[in-house]
Amino acid sequence: MDVPQWIVAHFLGILGYLLAIILIPRILLERRHPGATIAWLLAIGLIPFLGVPVYFLIGGRKVKKISEEKNWSLTSKRSDAQVLDEYGLSATSRGIALLLMHTGSFPPAWDNRITIIDDGVMAYTKLVDLLENAREFIEISTFILGRDEVGRALVDLLAQKAKQGVVVRLLLDALGCLRTKGRFVLPLKNAGGQVGVFQPLLPLRRRWSANLRNHRKIAIVDGHQAIVGGMNLTREYLGPHPYPKRWKDVSVVITGSSVEHVRTIFRQDWQYSTGERPETRIFHSDVSCQTPKESILQVVGDGPDIPERPLYSGVLAALHQARERIWVVTPYFVPDEPLSAALELASRLGCDVRLIMPERSNHPLVDLAGSSFLPDMMAAGVRVYRYQPGMLHAKLIAIDQQLAVVGSANMDMRSFRLNFEIATFLYNPQDVGEVIRVMKGMTQESREITREELEQKSKIRTFSEDICRVFSPLL
Repeated sequence: MDVPQWIVAHFLGILGYLLAIILIPRILLERRHPGATIAWLLAIGLIPFLGVPVYFLIGGRKVKKISEEKNWSLTSKRSDAQVLDEYGLSATSRGIALLLMHTGSFPPAWDNRITIIDDGVMAYTKLVDLLENAREFIEISTFILGRDEVGRALVDLLAQKAKQGVVVRLLLDALGCLRTKGRFVLPLKNAGGQVGVFQPLLPLRRRWSANLRNHRKIAIVDGHQAIVGGMNLTREYLGPHPYPKRWKDVSVVITGSSVEHVRTIFRQDWQYSTGERPETRIFHSDVSCQTPKESILQVVGDGPDIPERPLYSGVLAALHQARERIWVVTPYFVPDEPLSAALELASRLGCDVRLIMPERSNHPLVDLAGSSFLPDMMAAGVRVYRYQPGMLHAKLIAIDQQLAVVGSANMDMRSFRLNFEIATFLYNPQDVGEVIRVMKGMTQESREITREELEQKSKIRTFSEDICRVFSPLL
């Protein structure tokens, strides 16, 4: 190494440690979750050459600008405990619904019908049918738009509808759609459709942190029907024909007034991403003279722009309210201490607590981090199942026979603290039963893990899991 190179290397080393010293107080003052704080301090202090630039790239966790532009309080003043009494909800469901409302979510709506879809061919058929019959507008938000035959077919169909005069808005996440947000969607743009990009990766300003992704999957047609769930628009999730490597996922089709709540979430994301201001609409819940006769549904939009984080609060509260059953389906299981403690405590109190996860996910480091929680879970009586046919990407929670959650959020801290997510809380026992039916089908295609299997892990495997657990808040 000649002298100039040595000088440059020495200067960069000093600069890295100076930036680390500057960032450490900043991280402490951000008052993050203790686990995330420790993980960032370790990453920056031990490996500043890697930790410092990664922090500037993905370290952001709040978006104040969106908080200023969004108004999540779009509920009637009558949307209080008195109105909820008229829905006939159980005491537990009523409490969860009130909590969600108080932390920024919409009120429940009684006049809905839902359909649970857990098959990729059926999901594609339903989506295409909705798009083909659109007359006024189509609004779609997705984390991933595949650069494959499914993505091309959907872009072509959207372009065709735009040529027919239908207003088409397609919102793509900048990271998840990195390969399809440009020339791939030109046919739609050329046909008069609109394409928005959520959270551009560059320039690297805090508002545009690469860590804060729009993970919502939404499709709305003419304001009458909406699809919400975990399926991205690529052949791994859905398509016109069976696909050997297709992932198992679940979506819910909504018909009724809750579609307007889903649409509000989409349009506020659209306004933030494109600057186009949609019309302001206030949604009322005036059902004093009505009797619940369909699906009682509560739409929950969550993200780092909402200080109260209603989705996390609602799920945690529901876990503590469980008396008979807690079933969780998730592709990535990396809970924090309150969530893991709630699951363990419920199991020790006699609840049937089950975790259903893939045998192996598409994120090995997340698998390692999640596996570190399983010994304590199983010691408390939690039953753990590994889905066998392939990748399991569904996100489902069932509490007793009175509450179910279907949406885009995983049971991990990225979904609960960093991503923009959407979920539906279902309160009708019939709808909860349908979600449980789907979960039972997944259980039948899974193998149950034994404690003996966990005890046979090698020391290297255990050490790797523990290391990944330490850094799990950054995964």
